[in-house]
Amino acid sequence: MRFNKKALFWDLISFGATSLIFMGIMWLNHLAPFGERSLATMDASIQYLDFFSYWKDVLAGKNGFGYTFSNLLGSGNISHISYYLLSPFNLLIVFFKKSDANLFFDLVVLLKLATAALTCSIFLQIRFKDQLKRWATCLLAISYALMQYDLWQSSNIMWLDGVYLLPLELVGVYLICRGQSKGIYWLSITSGLCLIFNWYVGAINCLFTAIWLCLEIGLNARSFRKAVRDLLMYSWAMFLGILISSITFLPTVTSMSGQSRSQFDWNLFTNTFRGAPLSIVQGYTIGANSTTTRVALFCGSLVIICALALFFANYFARKEKVIFIFGLVLTVLMYYWQPFFMVFSLLKDASSYWYRYSYISSFFLIFMAGSFLVAWLNDKQRSFLPVLCSCVLYLGMLGAAKLTLPAEKDLKYGITALSCLLLVVCLYGLSIAQNKKNQFYIISGICLLCGLELSYNADLIIKKLALDARPYATYSREQEKQIAAIKQKDPGSYRISQTKTRSENELINITANYNDGYAYNYRSISSYTSSPDGKQLKLLADLGYRFEGDRITIVNTSILPTDSLLGVKYVLSPYYIKGLEKTDLPLSDGKSVYKNPYALPLAFTVSQLPPKADGRSVFEYENEVFSTLAGEKVELFKPLPYRSEEVATGRRFIFESPKGNYGVYGNLPWDRTVDGTSLDLNGKLQQFYGAWLSPSVFYVPTTNEGPAYIELKTTAKEAFRRPELYALDLDELKKAVTDIKQKSALVKEEYLTNGSGKYVVSHVASPSYLQTSIPYDDGWKVTVNGKVIEPRLFDEALMAIPLNKGKNVIQMTYQIPHAKLGILLTVIGCSLLAVTKIVYRKQSRQ
Repeated sequence: MRFNKKALFWDLISFGATSLIFMGIMWLNHLAPFGERSLATMDASIQYLDFFSYWKDVLAGKNGFGYTFSNLLGSGNISHISYYLLSPFNLLIVFFKKSDANLFFDLVVLLKLATAALTCSIFLQIRFKDQLKRWATCLLAISYALMQYDLWQSSNIMWLDGVYLLPLELVGVYLICRGQSKGIYWLSITSGLCLIFNWYVGAINCLFTAIWLCLEIGLNARSFRKAVRDLLMYSWAMFLGILISSITFLPTVTSMSGQSRSQFDWNLFTNTFRGAPLSIVQGYTIGANSTTTRVALFCGSLVIICALALFFANYFARKEKVIFIFGLVLTVLMYYWQPFFMVFSLLKDASSYWYRYSYISSFFLIFMAGSFLVAWLNDKQRSFLPVLCSCVLYLGMLGAAKLTLPAEKDLKYGITALSCLLLVVCLYGLSIAQNKKNQFYIISGICLLCGLELSYNADLIIKKLALDARPYATYSREQEKQIAAIKQKDPGSYRISQTKTRSENELINITANYNDGYAYNYRSISSYTSSPDGKQLKLLADLGYRFEGDRITIVNTSILPTDSLLGVKYVLSPYYIKGLEKTDLPLSDGKSVYKNPYALPLAFTVSQLPPKADGRSVFEYENEVFSTLAGEKVELFKPLPYRSEEVATGRRFIFESPKGNYGVYGNLPWDRTVDGTSLDLNGKLQQFYGAWLSPSVFYVPTTNEGPAYIELKTTAKEAFRRPELYALDLDELKKAVTDIKQKSALVKEEYLTNGSGKYVVSHVASPSYLQTSIPYDDGWKVTVNGKVIEPRLFDEALMAIPLNKGKNVIQMTYQIPHAKLGILLTVIGCSLLAVTKIVYRKQSRQ
């Protein structure tokens, strides 16, 4: 196996052709940079754009790599980075403004798809020993780049790294089965890189390489002894690949062990089927998308016709056909049999973005098509019968799917069938063409037809995905200015919260955009990531900010005692909340900057630690917490009497606005979600409620006196329990906070940055604690006067540091758990790979 200039030229043709086709589609759909739309939709819009803005700050040295206060209350961040951000293409973010993140996103999707075509072309030329015609290689490579998975999953941009690395990993497997030691280098390096770039698809690829090894051993008719040798070489290569990836993979696995979604979903491992296997044919139509019970594997008519034609051709031995049949059966079972689905979903409930591993099946079909084309195109006779039989079989199954499965308007059965027939006509012409001129014209027609089919399919999908990018760009520019203004005015240590972020959907006051702390580099109390710290989520829920799906904190109001306890000094809000003070800082997206005068510092002294919540209501627990911290009985929240009335839309709760310095908060616990429910909060605020992404505790705007109300608008009143309605005594809050601050007057913050902090507490007279709002993590090393100590925890989350009498110098340093061991293992892996190469080189010379 050697690269040559001609092969490289055609690899670059595959890259360039894919780029031109996709740029044309981008231009037609007005995607950035050709317009104001973007592929950054769904989770890309909700999460990834903010993560890329964070990554830009990390690369510029403005935010933390291993630890950041931008994630929830502060968190070790290696698992987040290794999942979302370590693709080499993401380095390009340094050349873009944060407001241009959509442009960056579209460019990287383009580059990853074109790279997938490049690597697929490399695989096809190596695997088929340059026997596959160059034009066919290009078409199959472009089919891989523009397959259904790549288009529908383009918003999940981090998974595309697995797509373009898979062909290179399988080159390594093939070379191992050919007895070539260089296969070890290919497989170990590409597998290691894939686990580094994105551990999730890296693990999927590693799983598939084991299946591919069995396929290659079977197809290459290896003896048992040679098969064992191949298995040992493969195992060594994979072992080296995992070692090479340890620099990120080991800390990631360690970090995830304590996160909210770290457990495998063993209860879903059932002997059941997920849907009708015939729907896999329905999914191989132009425009098809994967659903709960159907996988979409479409990658062009050329692929499916040639893949099926393999079984009707006499170029392949019965054993080879049996192996390919086994592969097809596995291809079906991995989507429709629950145990296989769970294995390839890495034992997690992958209940959105269905079949995140389906690119491996499309690749298998492309390999089958390539196998047939190598034999058929190099056969001067070129019997048309296998192609005809394949066409009849595919169209027959397509017709059966249309007649027996539920109709869907987005599936283009007719156009798919017409495209297939036109291709078969072209293949027939190629089978009878005698001179090179006619063959050239027919091949040109095949290339044009395949290009048009893939382009039309891609255009259909992109039209459904593309989103207007202008709101994000506008919001980003304004938010950057607002946060910068706050930091310029107040460079201290504090947190910032919001009652409204961007992209509020049609449901009132509901959003999933909770990563502004990441995007604009400030200390936050919210986030939305795949695997957050479960203990932090629980703490925030105990203090009134519920979480959703074990990953999203619902922070769309300001619960003043909670915010004060956590050091939230500024609240960005389009409306006033009693107790906050409006500043003269600039508005952003309709939000003013309010100062919280009750905010505690991020570290203060206390004589004892608050108890656990233990099922208390939020309001009762807040009273208990502040009583413990202040060292005396504190009643911040006081029950507010109310009366209930039935109204046409649901139920209304009427109460007298408390006289004096009070704010009003409520909670209506629900036993089950009821879509369409909303709250009318005294005619001044509206809130979607009782369902996905809705809060639990809410603020009620009131006047100083007179009647006020909360109206529950719902079709299922019985789903909601008795309301919890409380008045927050702001004078009592001020007194409690003042007492805590006075007792903490001798606490001096030397510095507090991402991953490190230093406090000096002087003249400690009796045993006490430095209570911080910094969450505990295994990576923290805390010393008091140079001695390593184990912090106590407030509600199993926030660090409380025991203090000695006299002067206490507290040093906190965060180190990524097992980072040094991971680096060492990576060095060992690279060294062993080098030794392996030397050993094999010496053996080859003997």
